[in-house]
Amino acid sequence: MSAAETGVPPSSASDEPGLRPLALVAFVVANLCAWSAILTPAAVTLALRVREIDPGGASATLSLVAAVGAVFGIIGNPLFGRLSDRTRSRFGMRRPWMLGGIVAGGLGLLLVAAAPSVPMLVLGWAVTQLGIQALLAAITAVLPDQVPRRQRGRIGGLIGMGQSAATTLGTGLLTLNATSLTWGLLAPICLAAITVGFLCLVLPDRVHDGRPQPRLSVREIASSFWSSPRRYPDFAWTWVSRLLVFMGITILIVYQTYFLLARIGVPPASIAAVMFGVLLLENGVSIAANLISGYLSDRAGRRKIFVTAAACLGALGFAVAGISQTLPMFLVGVTLLGAAKGVYVAVDLAMATDLLPAGRTDAAKNMGLFTIASLFPNLLAPAIAPLVLAIGDGTVVPGAPSGNYPALFLAGGLFMLVGALAVRPIRGVR
Repeated sequence: MSAAETGVPPSSASDEPGLRPLALVAFVVANLCAWSAILTPAAVTLALRVREIDPGGASATLSLVAAVGAVFGIIGNPLFGRLSDRTRSRFGMRRPWMLGGIVAGGLGLLLVAAAPSVPMLVLGWAVTQLGIQALLAAITAVLPDQVPRRQRGRIGGLIGMGQSAATTLGTGLLTLNATSLTWGLLAPICLAAITVGFLCLVLPDRVHDGRPQPRLSVREIASSFWSSPRRYPDFAWTWVSRLLVFMGITILIVYQTYFLLARIGVPPASIAAVMFGVLLLENGVSIAANLISGYLSDRAGRRKIFVTAAACLGALGFAVAGISQTLPMFLVGVTLLGAAKGVYVAVDLAMATDLLPAGRTDAAKNMGLFTIASLFPNLLAPAIAPLVLAIGDGTVVPGAPSGNYPALFLAGGLFMLVGALAVRPIRGVR
């Protein structure tokens, strides 16, 4: 298959030696902490903050906050990726956006922590999303910038490990001062600032090659959000699969706190500790699956079978978790979901990097487009969830959000199953 068909030209990172060990460690750790700064609020503290401000309408308000934040995240990641690709700073192409993003994200979370009302909470979360997506766009571009193709499964596994461990790290920090939501919101972003700063010190950042760029215009900015599915069908199918599977993952991340409160009957006073245990199990399994699957995928030279199997396993995990009425059974489902998420995130990231349109050219922009597939569910899932939660009577537990959470989890499994089918048309990788 030709470079034009796969989207990877000879000038890609495949012929380069890759990152030095110190820079690689800094890259992996900064990636972990950056994801922790955004996923910890999404998984735990944002839901609890919403319940503080609007206890009577927590489910609907959480959906609103998550959806508005997702819009800004969807806009921010490819846009900042495009701007990063055009950056000619003497400090490099990626460093300025990493540092600017972490500052903006911190300011947004300060506003979330201090917000006296829902509109201010929405504003704070929108600013947070813009800042962290600028940071993530720059960090993610390091993979196609500087990692050879033969190592992308393993490095993708390490990056996926960061995403998997992010909420465990964040909830672990939360338990150090469980009575303070402000601590839970700000501790992860402070840790991210330290690790990102260190990465910027040791990273041999890519420098713009100086070739003329199209004038920055509305049309040029709009192109940040598009890659032709006709010219790059493999990348398009990878995007569709990612969107569907992350619909399931987003339902798990956003609503498992409410599932535990409403379906399993966990007392609100114990939810932080229980969530820490759940996420420790879920993400521990996911981390192991990240590392093993990335290594095996590189050794076998195959991507599709791992991605397909992971999505199917995720559907099974949702089925088990969705019908559970006890914490042990819920943990069985979470274990399956953790394994599925670990394999999928690691190998699918490597597969997408192999299939990038034009390889390293516009790498951050195209990785931003790929990331949109992970972000759109933050908008779509909260819009769909209230409709599913309204099916039937659901479980009513005093003091817990109402709704049919088993039906919502089963819907998450269906999304993952369809996501597995979307991998089949891909031809550019085995």
